[in-house]
Amino acid sequence: MVAEIGPGISRILSAKGLMHRTQDRCIGFFYVDNEEGITFRIHSLCRTEPGKLPEIVMNFENHGEGLILHSDEVGTYTLLSNDEANNLSLLEEQRWRIYYEPESLQAIRNRVDLDRFRAPGYFDDVSAILVSKDHQTIPEGVWVRLEDLSDDGASFRGTLLNEPYSDFGVHEGEMLTVRFAEDEEGRFLVAETGS
Repeated sequence: MVAEIGPGISRILSAKGLMHRTQDRCIGFFYVDNEEGITFRIHSLCRTEPGKLPEIVMNFENHGEGLILHSDEVGTYTLLSNDEANNLSLLEEQRWRIYYEPESLQAIRNRVDLDRFRAPGYFDDVSAILVSKDHQTIPEGVWVRLEDLSDDGASFRGTLLNEPYSDFGVHEGEMLTVRFAEDEEGRFLVAETGS
């Protein structure tokens, strides 16, 4: 994609002494990572003219290693088509994507009913209400990274991302089963424990 050099990108480039007066845009790629969220890595600086392909002014070594900012700092951008990327002769390794999406994850990511529970920028992580089976402990809000979907699609398996304040018998890093539940206030996700 081609992004305008706004405040966020300008800050990163200036800190590395890479600002050039001849460029007005940069070419980069979005990366999705469960730990970092959605980030943007700057690969090249370019200048643009209406109706023409961007002209690359400078390619960065190591594919922009260290020239990374969070996606919400990027500002205005346009996506390059495959033909435009080919015409710019972007090296194949500049266009690589880490693409780890087993079928179970793909099925979870396609579930629009989970969207309102997802963490912004971390779409595998959802908020859920942790409850104990004995109902003696006050329910608590937690974050769970979903990793698997049951065969019937009714429940999910995932890793508990934060340590609960109360003793539910589960701890950060352990697996939980999450399902939808409803009450008079609406639909929500519940993670139930055995204790």
